[in-house]
Amino acid sequence: MSYNETFNRFSLYFLAMLISPILFGVLLAIYSITFLQDSWNFGPAIMVVILYSFPFFMFGALPVSLYIDFSAKIKNCSKWIKTFLYAGFGSLAGLLGSVVLYDLFPILSMLIFGMVGGVIHYFILALIKKIIK
Repeated sequence: MSYNETFNRFSLYFLAMLISPILFGVLLAIYSITFLQDSWNFGPAIMVVILYSFPFFMFGALPVSLYIDFSAKIKNCSKWIKTFLYAGFGSLAGLLGSVVLYDLFPILSMLIFGMVGGVIHYFILALIKKIIK
């Protein structure tokens, strides 16, 4: 594998890591405003979610997605299994987030937010792969 091919593959994962917190922030801001009747405006809510979730996507989702797609055992699995893996690793990130953010959200909410974030990252990555290939 050449350096150019390695860079091109890594750049897809890096791009997905940059886009995922933005989409996650948009979805969480919509959820927060509609269901929780939050007093924040849409823009600040997105920015707060992006700032809080970006480290989890950078240090969690990026290595996990590289492992899932390049592991000899997992890379030939079906899309459903990969979706469940991303959701599982996302829930672990949500559990870690509930420890880091302590009393901001309940543990169950953070587990669900993590699962949603993991699945969002997987779908963003799959979409980028289809568009750029």
